[in-house]
Amino acid sequence: MLRSFVVAQRSPRLLLHRDIRSMPVLYAKVFVEFENQHAHSILSDSLKPYKIVRPSDWLKTTSTDTHNDAPMRVLEPSKNAQPVELYVDFQALVQYCAHTSIQISDDRFSDFIAIYCAELHKLSDDQLLGTLLCLQQLPTPVSTKVANYMELWNTLDIECCRRIERWPSSQLLLVSDAWYQLGLARIGEFVWLALRRLGRKIRKMPPEQLVQSMFLCNLLRRPVFEMFDFELNLTQCIHQMTLKELGVMAMGFFKTQTPIRSTELLQQFYTRLEAELDTVENITLVSLLKILRYSSKLPHVAALTQLLVALQPQVERVSLLTCLHMALLGCELQTCNDELVERILLRFERELDAARLKDLERICLVIALFNINTASGVERRLATRFPEMLRGRIDEILRYPRCYTNCLQFLSMRGIYDIEQLSVVLEPRFLRHAYRDGLPGREYFHLDSYAHLLGSEYDGPRLTDRQRQQMGKLYTQYIPDRTDGRFKLNSTDRVLLEIRDALGSLLRTTVSLKHILPHYDRCDMIVCYNRQQQRPVPLNVDNCPEDYSGVLLTRQHLLGSMEAPYIDTLIITVAGWNNVIREKERYTGQFALKLKQLKQLGHKTVVILWHEWNALETPADRQDFLKRRLRQATNM
Repeated sequence: MLRSFVVAQRSPRLLLHRDIRSMPVLYAKVFVEFENQHAHSILSDSLKPYKIVRPSDWLKTTSTDTHNDAPMRVLEPSKNAQPVELYVDFQALVQYCAHTSIQISDDRFSDFIAIYCAELHKLSDDQLLGTLLCLQQLPTPVSTKVANYMELWNTLDIECCRRIERWPSSQLLLVSDAWYQLGLARIGEFVWLALRRLGRKIRKMPPEQLVQSMFLCNLLRRPVFEMFDFELNLTQCIHQMTLKELGVMAMGFFKTQTPIRSTELLQQFYTRLEAELDTVENITLVSLLKILRYSSKLPHVAALTQLLVALQPQVERVSLLTCLHMALLGCELQTCNDELVERILLRFERELDAARLKDLERICLVIALFNINTASGVERRLATRFPEMLRGRIDEILRYPRCYTNCLQFLSMRGIYDIEQLSVVLEPRFLRHAYRDGLPGREYFHLDSYAHLLGSEYDGPRLTDRQRQQMGKLYTQYIPDRTDGRFKLNSTDRVLLEIRDALGSLLRTTVSLKHILPHYDRCDMIVCYNRQQQRPVPLNVDNCPEDYSGVLLTRQHLLGSMEAPYIDTLIITVAGWNNVIREKERYTGQFALKLKQLKQLGHKTVVILWHEWNALETPADRQDFLKRRLRQATNM
């Protein structure tokens, strides 16, 4: 019970309303299975020669004996029976169990099953496949581990594995499909080993074998030796595939965590999807949106922007979940179509009760990241509704506690917080429930810092000093140093060091780099400036906590005994391309909150956009630029 995680004396309302849930929990596995079934139906309904077990194959395994009496040769099996006789008897046994709903685990069948399994290696390939198909006609077993049933499928798995090297690709795919339809593809070894052998031939496969092999990768969520071979083959035959088949390919790339690296191939995905937006089905659309989001880089921004515009008329046609993935599409590249997001948020406002906790988490991310302010104000109304709605999701919160903590972090970026719920997630027992092993996630670093900055308004639980210190060492990035060869400087590091050096030269002082807000990964520059004397003053190093300590650095930390109203602590921070919404005059929600929190600590901020700095060609231009920016922040 979630109420056990709350400090008793607070008696919060949050945990007194277990009866206000408006919908049952929809577990993630249910949707995953539905995705797999949909992908399989695309293959089975196609006119292409997919190696799928079809109804005609089932008929071949059906015995004509429909008596309701168990076959005598099964009840009193002979050890000398020929494989053909055993196969016929096994078919009769399956029909008997199917007609009478008797489990094959019945003790009466144990001797026969033992003999059948011992002779299984003598069956022909067709009889082996027939045995596999027969298993699906049995009454559903209580468990895959029940007697007789486990012996059967386990022996079948071993024998199928023995024949992998001599079976052609078509047979490997057909038998793999039988294992999938039986529901044992991920339990046995055959499908994985067959997929590894198929992986040697990916580059030369015809389109239907390529798609079916990718379906198996998606099913197992495991890549073959070289997933790039799928990409190479797909580039050659993409025009021979339907959009549904491309959806299956996209699903496989995404589930095996394989981004599409070819710019040209990804552009083909954009083009095909946009051309068929009016008719594409929900699951196919979601699959394509996922892989586009996962794979797109800066060269694809134009295609992404165009697709976001084209998606606007689809908001009312598709499912709420599909709308969510439409909203998430631009997140990785900080590319937002405000009109599209507003339409999606209005749809969520109408159907909010139907959303899962995971959906609430992701739409909170959209509202927070894009830092959007719509004409209708829907994002403010939604964000205000979320805390009360979360009170009614206790079952889901207990099952997915990290979704809950992420929701609260994203809401905090928009200035929405609930003291009671904040105290719940920071309570040590709830924290241990969310993170049973290891250090809590970065969202806890943010929430604890947010609670600290609430001051006297919040008096609930907090992280320990040791936890914050560990987070400071793990979650904050290194302070860049040209002389330290342990770390390779990236472009943002180089801009940071260039600005630091230029500032030091301009002010004739040492400019320090510190993590003022350690829950943000990158450090910032600090200049302490005495307005009365119109000169910089040195940082009080002795009073300042050591780097990576996880401490929020206040003016007292930076100035010590020198603190006075006429001394400014200027924090010069670099806004990289991922801190700004592309082609919009606004920061991401996370960066906007950082600037707000710096001001809460009493600091003055100077933001330098990375492209502004890179556009300055000469040292003199850079000096003039810095003078103007510093003058805007203070009377320097």
